[in-house]
Amino acid sequence: MVAFRLSNLFRRLLGEGPLQSAFIPHFEGLRSQDNSQAIFFFRKLVTLITILILGITFFSECGLIAILFFGNLSESNSEIVYLTAWLFPGLLFICLYGLNISFLNCHNSFFIPSFAPFVCNLIWICAALLLRHEDHSLAMSSLAKWVVVGFIAQWFLTIPLTLKYARASLNDWLTVEVSPEIKKLIKTFSLGVIGVGAMQINSLLDAFFARYADIRGPTYLWYSIRLEQLAFAVFGIACVTTIAPRLSRAIKNYDQKAAQDFFSLSYKRIMTIMIPCTFAIASLGLSAANLIYGRGSFSEEAVFKTNSCLLAYGLGLIPSTLILLFSTLYYANDDFRVPTLISILVVIVNLILNGFFVFVLGLGVVSTALSTSLSVWLNFGILFILTKRKGWQIQYSLGRILNMIFVSATGSLCAMLTAHFAFDMNIFDWFLGNPSHLPKDILAQLINFSALFLSFCGGLFGAAVFFKNEDILELVQKNRNVILQATE
Repeated sequence: MVAFRLSNLFRRLLGEGPLQSAFIPHFEGLRSQDNSQAIFFFRKLVTLITILILGITFFSECGLIAILFFGNLSESNSEIVYLTAWLFPGLLFICLYGLNISFLNCHNSFFIPSFAPFVCNLIWICAALLLRHEDHSLAMSSLAKWVVVGFIAQWFLTIPLTLKYARASLNDWLTVEVSPEIKKLIKTFSLGVIGVGAMQINSLLDAFFARYADIRGPTYLWYSIRLEQLAFAVFGIACVTTIAPRLSRAIKNYDQKAAQDFFSLSYKRIMTIMIPCTFAIASLGLSAANLIYGRGSFSEEAVFKTNSCLLAYGLGLIPSTLILLFSTLYYANDDFRVPTLISILVVIVNLILNGFFVFVLGLGVVSTALSTSLSVWLNFGILFILTKRKGWQIQYSLGRILNMIFVSATGSLCAMLTAHFAFDMNIFDWFLGNPSHLPKDILAQLINFSALFLSFCGGLFGAAVFFKNEDILELVQKNRNVILQATE
């Protein structure tokens, strides 16, 4: 896990986040003027990114090999360096994949970019299953190689469709040219890197504070944020990435009405999905954590502490998604300065909150996750105020938000009552972390989670019908129509 984090450090800076956020509005601006010029810009950017990452990979590999052979390392540290060296080449294919999916999203292609990570995961999961009986040191090095194979397959799946929109001769792809448009992108991209770099520092410091609060603290944070990021990635990021190209295109074409409509629609969709997701984390989190982690050496106490951190992270789920949407408005207007300055401020605030909660109040590892959520709310609050001052209308009333909260809370209550009466799990234990009757058998865990999940969904949709929640009913109807059209 340490080697994977080290080898993927540049992934957040070059493959995801700032590059994609800078590329989409810039590409849409060029395409609104001349499509061939936009395609030319994409090809040159791919070539430059490839050269840059190959250079980083070469010098990094040389450094890692030198450390491995000439450094005085312990056996465990040597293994980390060795695995990092095997994983590092995957950076090139991750970054090229990130650039390809941004390009494809601008052409309204979303299925292949979303399906490719499934293939990547399938490859390394199958490898893990095949290697499970091998000696752990040999198995880990083999698994590292298969992870890189997964990254290559993920990128390779996006190539045919990318070439369909950006077909050119090999000479056109290989010709290096730093055009004024690329220089402009590099300038805006550098501000995005500072913002993402600040958030990466924030994440690193969280682990140190968690380690001080509890020797197992970083583990609880890691496992809990995996569950929170699942909801964030599957629903939150999906909402924004599908709308970002259209929103950027409308802004670049100076079509304020269309841009406002896209912004309002995306805001409504995010609230419709992420408010229920937040309540689902509160009521299903313990059961989900127990189903996924609750076996072997992962004790019942570890499940409860993981769930406590998950609840704290879940409080920031809604603003985390809305920040992506609001930032798109600034990126589309080539304004990276405001989001970057806010990100730096949030890191400082998070650092102060972590120190206060851990050193002064002694609240434990859960306070680290809570600090992150409070910082995210601050980030969103500042963006919200600045965005309203620029004339953007939210068009989502407080009454609709309260209705959504009430409907979602009804779903949570149904799940908790099911847990209490059907499985003898005390409702208050979900929040206090006291020992409860958590099933240990995989089948019992699956039944427990399934029953609670169905209870939540039943309560949510039942309340939506009874209290006439138009947002949920409209979303269900649209998805129903899409499924019917697909089957026809």
